[in-house]
Amino acid sequence: MSTKEAVGFEQEELLELEMILVDEDAQAALEFLKRAVWAKIQRARHGRLKCHLDYTTEDTVEKYQQETKAKDP
Repeated sequence: MSTKEAVGFEQEELLELEMILVDEDAQAALEFLKRAVWAKIQRARHGRLKCHLDYTTEDTVEKYQQETKAKDP
C-alpha cells in the first residue's frame, strides 16, 4: 500500500535547505530531514482522523466514539 504525504516549508527552512545543498553538508542534511521533514510527517500522521473501520475490536463504534469525544475540547 502506497501513501503520500505533503510537507510545507517556511521561508527560513527553504533557505536552510538551499544552504545545505550548496555546502553539501551531509550532517546538516540529516538533521534537517529529521527536524523539518520527518517530524512534520509524524505530526500529520498523529493528527489524522480515524475511521471506525480502522479498529479490530468488537466494540469498534463505542471505542471510536470515546476517542472522538476525548479529543473534543
